[in-house]
Amino acid sequence: MNIPAEIRFELVNGISEKDVKSNEHIIYAHLCSKGIYVGLTTDPVKRWQEHVSDAFNEGSHNYDDKFREAIRHCGQNKFRHYIVAVANFEKSAKNKEASAIKFYGKHLNTKNETEIGNRDYGFRPLKNQIGTNLILKKKSREGAFYSRGDSSRKTITAEIYFESGRKRLRSISGQAFPAGLNIECSRSERAKFATGDLVRVNVALSEKNGKKYLVAGKTSPLTPIT
Repeated sequence: MNIPAEIRFELVNGISEKDVKSNEHIIYAHLCSKGIYVGLTTDPVKRWQEHVSDAFNEGSHNYDDKFREAIRHCGQNKFRHYIVAVANFEKSAKNKEASAIKFYGKHLNTKNETEIGNRDYGFRPLKNQIGTNLILKKKSREGAFYSRGDSSRKTITAEIYFESGRKRLRSISGQAFPAGLNIECSRSERAKFATGDLVRVNVALSEKNGKKYLVAGKTSPLTPIT
């Protein structure tokens, strides 16, 4: 699956290219025939890559949500990408994201974020605006955690466990990564094992919304430890 390393975003609600480059946090919207999804990130291109990866990874805990279903149904090339707000401080960014979800994201966002103050940020319907186009590239990984596309993975021992009605996989102590990190991997691979089984798997570290987790290669098998 080929996910672009650069994406055209439309700047709306009076946002300029200078605003995007001078603010750390970006509130974005992805539009398709199924509706609009709103989110918050510091790297819009990397975040889109992660969304698409989740949509086609049955091991992802986001696989069955409305947004990833829309990506599979419509195809990643059928989306229009927008930047609807920017912020330099995390608290302000989260408030703007919550307000944007309330305004735009009624169809594909599965949960609402909590907004403090109920402020009007001047959001307008996307289809009523002529945005300025801006091509964004994925930011450098320098100083960042490994991404899903990082080929530099490490082999660790992990444990099959049961949670919320399904088998999951997590790291154990004494490894290259901390114990207890959930591991995204193939659902069909996990199904081969019983709760409590130990397996070998190649993983890379990733992070979303400040929470660290591990990602297995899409073709990486789980090797039993006997």
